[in-house]
Amino acid sequence: MRVGPGQGLDPEEEAIVQGMADYWQKVWNETPLQTITRLEDAAKQVIAVTAALQGLYLAIFVFSNLRVQLAGIQWVLPTWMLWIVFLLPLACWVISLFFATRVFLPRIRPGVNFNEVSAGAWQKVKDVYRQAAEEKLRWLRYSHGWLVASFVLILLAVILFVCLPTPPTGPTQILIVTPIPSPLPTP
Repeated sequence: MRVGPGQGLDPEEEAIVQGMADYWQKVWNETPLQTITRLEDAAKQVIAVTAALQGLYLAIFVFSNLRVQLAGIQWVLPTWMLWIVFLLPLACWVISLFFATRVFLPRIRPGVNFNEVSAGAWQKVKDVYRQAAEEKLRWLRYSHGWLVASFVLILLAVILFVCLPTPPTGPTQILIVTPIPSPLPTP
């Protein structure tokens, strides 16, 4: 134990401090590798969310009467502009998918030789890992930005869909089937 100011640590305290220093050194050394793995995992999640949203959105188009509703109305905006509003989220998702897949695109990094044994070789490798992580983060941010933009466009499309007037419908035709009496059997 410490007896007074200016005196050193006892062996137990030194072991604790050394253990903490070793732990944080290990974290420092593993961080570049874990950063790239985490960015790739995040890109996988963005790809999964984007693909699911595209499938859901297309299913809504297929099972809705939006085509009939847009074809049968006369509104402030021309019909083709309304279609663009409804299709813009799909374009955002495709762009988001493009950027998210760029996170996985392997790239040759010139100037790095993993077999080099010079004193500064580790610094070159570390710099390349940092550059790769920054590049992957940039692609992931672009992907995320387009995904968020698609949410804004979806909100706009939903508001527009709610505000669209219903197409005029004619009277519903009802078919009345009258049974034909069968002839009476003869004795």
